[in-house]
Amino acid sequence: MSNDDHPGTNTPPQAEQWVPPSGTPPIPQPSVPKPRAKSRTRMLLLAALLCVIVVIVVIVAVLGIRQLTQTLGGQDPHPSFTSTPTPTPTVGYSGDATSTGSISPAWASGVETAWRIPFPSSQYGPRAITTVEDTTLYTLFEDPNPTARQVTAAAFDISSEQPRELWRTTGPRPESFGRPSFVSDGDQFIVGSIVIDKATGDQSLAPWEGSEALAAVDGVVVECDGKQACSGWTQEASSWVRRWETTTARQRGGLSTSAMLTYPNTPVIGAGEHQSVVLRVDSPTHLAQLIDPRTGQVTDAASASPFRDRDNNVVSFAIASDGIVAFNDDLVVAYDADGFITGVHSYEKSLRRPTRDGRVPSTSELTDFLVGGLPAWSNAVVTAQTGAVALTVTPSDGSPAFDLDPANNDQYHSSPFWPSEVRASADVSVVYVESVEANTTGNRFFFDKASGKGHGSQEFHDADRLMWAFDDLAIGVTIDGVVAFTPKAS
Repeated sequence: MSNDDHPGTNTPPQAEQWVPPSGTPPIPQPSVPKPRAKSRTRMLLLAALLCVIVVIVVIVAVLGIRQLTQTLGGQDPHPSFTSTPTPTPTVGYSGDATSTGSISPAWASGVETAWRIPFPSSQYGPRAITTVEDTTLYTLFEDPNPTARQVTAAAFDISSEQPRELWRTTGPRPESFGRPSFVSDGDQFIVGSIVIDKATGDQSLAPWEGSEALAAVDGVVVECDGKQACSGWTQEASSWVRRWETTTARQRGGLSTSAMLTYPNTPVIGAGEHQSVVLRVDSPTHLAQLIDPRTGQVTDAASASPFRDRDNNVVSFAIASDGIVAFNDDLVVAYDADGFITGVHSYEKSLRRPTRDGRVPSTSELTDFLVGGLPAWSNAVVTAQTGAVALTVTPSDGSPAFDLDPANNDQYHSSPFWPSEVRASADVSVVYVESVEANTTGNRFFFDKASGKGHGSQEFHDADRLMWAFDDLAIGVTIDGVVAFTPKAS
């Protein structure tokens, strides 16, 4: 309680001495000094303030104990880190933990929250980093106290109704730590420069602090500093050995903005001896460079020169399974994993998006799609009509196309809908569409083909970094922790 919460402490005027109605003067009293009203008021205020301080200390202590003893797995009956006063109830997961790459037709009934794994966070602090291998969820999150400089890693079996914690460990946070991804390297994960044992959770720090691991190929970890240097490392016993170091063009980091076409989970392309790591660069001559993970040799790719005589020189590139494809509004150029041009085709820009169904296409498949064909590697293609007031879904198996109205949803969302990620069930009875608009994210719905209705939820909308563990289980992160979604029971 602040001083502003207290009444004023000015001394009130002295009250006149009381005289009995009979007019008899009061009986004289011993000369004992009377406590002044000001002193009595001050003592009362101090006592009240002390009580308030004690109450606050008790509350903080209780909350602190609950935070320290909070279990990452399972449900907290009194969530301490909630963005809403009354979170929606959870229903658990009742599926068969199958992942085919396509979403389940069961999503036609709607979305429910399956379970939550709470962890401490703050409104503007970093959220958890997650990945799934088979039926295990791995998560890494930073301590919300920046002075603690530590991270907690945890693994959960998510094949049953509720996630079951397998292990949890805490280790130091590197001095420089952004938002890296999990890179799988045999029996361990590498997150930035943090090395995590998959079986035990044991943590250690790799010697490239300040850089980020991009990929692991045949035991070689490729890391780059985000500037103009990359290195390849191998592990011998318990020591890391640098096999090569190379200079690159100025690095831009991340995958291409056109990743919505192929949705790659790794920058590795090619196979066998013809594998390369794709590095996005800011160069006046090339969009990307290809790094040989064994030798560190750098090859320029996605040359800007074929597009220089075009009216519109805004060029993007997409990662394919065996190479990359560069394109602008009227030209497509394909490159293999060694950086050689394998095809040049004319192209007319469109707003078509192939559904994400578990496989990255080859350069030839992607080229065929860009020049007007159906995506042979996915279940369907979704096209945003002019003004994004309607979506046309065309199944890849030749079935008749049909339209969806994005405004026909149960979340009262009616603004233009520009697809950034689309998915479909194998029979295309359910179509998932996620829209990213200017200054807006999280507009995502499962559209039921039969009714045309789009289904979502507020918590589903608020989830970040959504990934698909199973056909019927999607996992994201919020300010409260990790949250999973499953189809609503019909």
